[in-house]
Amino acid sequence: MCIVHCLQLIQELVTMNEYAEIVGYKEIDKGTKLSVVIPEKTIGDYLKRFAINGIVKAELRLDDGRTISAEQRKKLYATVKDIAVHTGYMPEEMKELMKYSFIEDTGDDYFSLSNCSMTTARFFINHLIEFSLQWDIPLQESGLNRTDDIDRYLWACIKYKRCCLCGKKAEIHHWDTVGANGGRKYDDSKLRKIALCGCHHRLYSDSIHHIGKDSFQEKHHVYGIIFKK
Repeated sequence: MCIVHCLQLIQELVTMNEYAEIVGYKEIDKGTKLSVVIPEKTIGDYLKRFAINGIVKAELRLDDGRTISAEQRKKLYATVKDIAVHTGYMPEEMKELMKYSFIEDTGDDYFSLSNCSMTTARFFINHLIEFSLQWDIPLQESGLNRTDDIDRYLWACIKYKRCCLCGKKAEIHHWDTVGANGGRKYDDSKLRKIALCGCHHRLYSDSIHHIGKDSFQEKHHVYGIIFKK
């Protein structure tokens, strides 16, 4: 059985990805209540299969209708090439492999880099960069210059402990000051953090410990975020 057929079967079994229109919303105590229409489809029976206590959990992605930009396409092809060089694949082979990896993770449909949406392109860029961080694949330039979603990039750098400026192994720096806690274990889950290598953390003359977080942010255009898995 070919990989394409396998992925199609997986999608049919565990995911559903449909175009929908938000026709209304209302702010409520628990969040926001949406009224959604899926044109020309009836999916009630499908939803019942996944309901727990009458509730179906779903992922919402908003698409502004624009197609992939030239800058996004440039970032995508450059990152695919870097992964291909490191792994020994041809760039076109690597592009298809990474597409199917992305489809498997997200449940999205197959797409083309010639005319996909800007939203799909942004998520695919995230996927490629996170793959590179996870497997220590060197990029020809900082992932900070490749990313189309800086918050997600900074989050991934913390997750895989890679410096957000150079990609080297990183330490986690507390952007927000950690107060004294009398030697007890400190819950820092609500404090902002950033992943930096030893040099950008402490050693370079423009490291965060030398120039302070405000100057560091102004110089490098990075900042601390609250990390949630």
